[in-house]
Amino acid sequence: MNHELKSHEIAIVISPKGYEDGEWEGDVDVNLAMSANSPLPDEIQAHIINLATLMSSFLDVANDYPDVYELVEERRNFLMGLADDDEEELDVVQEGNVYTLNKWTKTEGSA
Repeated sequence: MNHELKSHEIAIVISPKGYEDGEWEGDVDVNLAMSANSPLPDEIQAHIINLATLMSSFLDVANDYPDVYELVEERRNFLMGLADDDEEELDVVQEGNVYTLNKWTKTEGSA
């Protein structure tokens, strides 16, 4: 998926650290990306960057406090409408030119 940042957007970019030839030890690099010509006032940019850096610090904290990871995972599952007994796998069924999707299916645009 490609996404071109709009001038008022700030993105958290996560990439696998040390990924080579299909091998990865699970570490990630976290960076922020934003437009050099953002129309947002400095106070709004500072607040969004503060939120983004707090979010990116989650993995470091969760590494030291596994209970925090579990708490956040439970909240994420709740917000996404997932329940422990209701987990489904990605399911895309194609019949002719009609695709049937489930909640795991990633889409872009007006799918």
